[in-house]
Amino acid sequence: MSNKRRFEYSLQPVLLTRKWDHDALLSELNEVNSLLAEKNSTLADIKKSSDLAAEDWSRLSNASHHLNVDSFTVLTRYIHDLASQRLAQELEIAAVEERRDLLISRVVASQRGVESVEQHRDQMKEDFVKLRLSGDFKEADDHWSTLQAGTEKG
Repeated sequence: MSNKRRFEYSLQPVLLTRKWDHDALLSELNEVNSLLAEKNSTLADIKKSSDLAAEDWSRLSNASHHLNVDSFTVLTRYIHDLASQRLAQELEIAAVEERRDLLISRVVASQRGVESVEQHRDQMKEDFVKLRLSGDFKEADDHWSTLQAGTEKG
């Protein structure tokens, strides 16, 4: 049993590179998800401000006193500005969601790549162990046969 070499996977650098690339994609996905959460929070704030402005509009327009022109102009511009901000934020969110979806596809493909190399490594290790055990058994059998031949002569 002199052949005691260990299993060495020749594609280990490939596996490590794929894992590093996969980890980088996961990190990027995390950043995109954080950005998306931030943009959704901003959109919620804009919606809240818009709802409050609409309530002010209703309250002031239904009041016994009428809006003066300056108040009407300011409130109208503010509501219009909030609507523009909301639309811009929704477009940004859609772009970030598209980026996230593409990134998720890349993460899934990367994960499959890592898993395929790991599966290959595991199969190669299993084959190595089988071959080594087969060699060990053959060597032990040869050794036993040699010992048996020596006892038969004596």
